Amino acid sequence: MNHPIAATQGTVTPEFDEIGAHYDRLTGMSPGYAGQLYASARVLTGRLRRAPGRGESPLRVADIGCGSGTSTQALVRALTEHGSPFEIEGIDGSAGMLAQARTKTWPATVSFRHAQAQDLVAEPGDGGYDAIFAAYLVRNVPDRDAFLATARTLLRPGGVLVVHDYQVAGRPLDALAWTALSWGVIIPSAWLLTRRPQLFTYLWRSVLDFDSDQRLRARLTDAGFVDVGQRPVPGWQRGMVRTTWGSRP
Repeated sequence: MNHPIAATQGTVTPEFDEIGAHYDRLTGMSPGYAGQLYASARVLTGRLRRAPGRGESPLRVADIGCGSGTSTQALVRALTEHGSPFEIEGIDGSAGMLAQARTKTWPATVSFRHAQAQDLVAEPGDGGYDAIFAAYLVRNVPDRDAFLATARTLLRPGGVLVVHDYQVAGRPLDALAWTALSWGVIIPSAWLLTRRPQLFTYLWRSVLDFDSDQRLRARLTDAGFVDVGQRPVPGWQRGMVRTTWGSRP
């Protein structure tokens, strides 16, 4: 299969369906992958406005683009350490990735839903989420600004959005490092495991084409978020991966 893959054409999700069973093995080859997600999940818990006690309404957190559940595991760990009761809803458009997520062991407060990020709408009377985690998602939705605007409506006032993703635009050395990692490790490994490297060549290009740090922060501001901030993740990929956040007023 050699057709081009593009977020705007809706061709990304079917590719994730095909490699769902292999995705954890592939990401497991990246040292620090899970730790970076945990670091961003800690940013999320550090910016929560509510700290409900036992018997109070639990924190509601959406993991949009949860994939095979590695980001959800990071949230479970960070929210458990936070100490407040919580509920997490993992949402993903790929049935194949969700099938992989559901094979794992989860607390009773974690659930999963099959839905495309761009199709989510705020339901009247549901109160909204206290936080949304979006890991490796925003660059893969058909309309980034529309998704961010929707994310704002899904949050309750004071709720926080945390975006975790590769960002190398405007930093030539980091872009070069990303290309070396992609073609030296990620794409060859994907070929060996799945015989379907097209998704990973798309992901390589999508990172190079993604927003600069400044542009992503501006998108959040334009979508109505306040207290927007950003920082690199710790570890060897700090030049490539960023955590970006903003709150609903």
